[in-house]
Amino acid sequence: MVGQVHRILIVDDDAASLEVLGEVLNRANYRTFSASTGYDAVKIIQEKPLDLAILDYDLPDTTGLELLRHIKRSRPGIFVIIMSANTSTSVKSDVFEAGAFTFIPKPIDLRQFLQFVRRAIGFKEQSAASSPRRGNTVQIRKSIFFRWTRVVKLTKN
Repeated sequence: MVGQVHRILIVDDDAASLEVLGEVLNRANYRTFSASTGYDAVKIIQEKPLDLAILDYDLPDTTGLELLRHIKRSRPGIFVIIMSANTSTSVKSDVFEAGAFTFIPKPIDLRQFLQFVRRAIGFKEQSAASSPRRGNTVQIRKSIFFRWTRVVKLTKN
């Protein structure tokens, strides 16, 4: 949507990272909220409409993975990016399995970081725009059914 300000939650226990990432996103015209613990993040997730959450994997009171799982259960419309210095295959596989949009290795390349954020917001907008309404769902199903019927007739002859 034109003119819509997207809301992003940044969760990291490193105050300097929160400040830098918040500044980068604010300069790119995003509205940001910051939390340094999973507990504070959950409060923000419950209170604020969010488009994206950017979570550090290692937090003092939980993990980014557990927070990701909480978000997917309670607010599945929020896209999630996980960032971590731990780039092991098991960490990456766990976060993708849990539904992360992407994984960003630390130290963070700010240009690449901003590209991932823009891509996540773009996908979120696309998925919201292409979500079929109740009436359209029936029409789509009919269309698929009729195409399938024609294919069956052609293969029978």
